Amino acid sequence: MLAIRRFASPLFAPAFALLALSSLAGCDESNQSFFAPACPALDIPGSAADQFVYDGKSADIGSLVSHAQITSLSGDCERGPEGPHGHQTVRTRLSLAMNLTRGPAATSNTIDVPYFIVIMRDGKIVDKKVFTDTFRFPPNVSTQSVRTNLRLIDLPATDNMAQENPYTLEIGYQLTHGELGYNREHLSPVAFHSHTQ
Repeated sequence: MLAIRRFASPLFAPAFALLALSSLAGCDESNQSFFAPACPALDIPGSAADQFVYDGKSADIGSLVSHAQITSLSGDCERGPEGPHGHQTVRTRLSLAMNLTRGPAATSNTIDVPYFIVIMRDGKIVDKKVFTDTFRFPPNVSTQSVRTNLRLIDLPATDNMAQENPYTLEIGYQLTHGELGYNREHLSPVAFHSHTQ
């Protein structure tokens, strides 16, 4: 399994399914040999790794409704189902780990967290999907660690699917213009690094 850790600092065509990281060995039925499909490159833009929601009165702590922060990303990949035109696919699976904080201005015990997954090939956006997961806070709890629902994406495989994958996946919070501007103005640059475990 490959995880993306934070250090300080059906989609494609009409419906292809989400991220390939590491390898979950699949079985090539033509010769019964095992292979590890190559996975898409992964990118988490630092400016989209936090979401601060304020009540509109000010941008101080007393007006904070919620803060979501991506802490890690984990997933795997395996040989996917046959595509709509009979081609082979690589199935990718993805889940984000986050820290959530309910701020003093919160009026609900739930937080909706919108995040995106963008599929890119050769530097161009092929598709984008936006998801929203809702998390409930227990009574008298203001901070908790959570994990999103598992998301799936099937991407077209190359002829040499064990050694190359031409796609890149970008993942981050779906921010408003104001939220993105706040991150760029107030937060230090963030870098994410991959590792296997």
